[in-house]
Amino acid sequence: MEASDLKQHPPFRVVTFRDDHEVISEDVETEVAARTRFASAIDLCQSRDAAHAHRVELRSGGETIETWPQSGA
Repeated sequence: MEASDLKQHPPFRVVTFRDDHEVISEDVETEVAARTRFASAIDLCQSRDAAHAHRVELRSGGETIETWPQSGA
């Protein structure tokens, strides 16, 4: 599923994975909104089935700037 209302090159993107498959990709206009959405995606993943691996990435300008869970966690 992809949720995007932004036309080209969004400043931020929050991507949620389940078992290493991208399940949600959301374009976000501002850093505050991106970090809020990132936290919300983490909360959602923590409430889901622990039998599956979940990961959330916050991206900006084509680079991953934050990942949950953190490496080694």
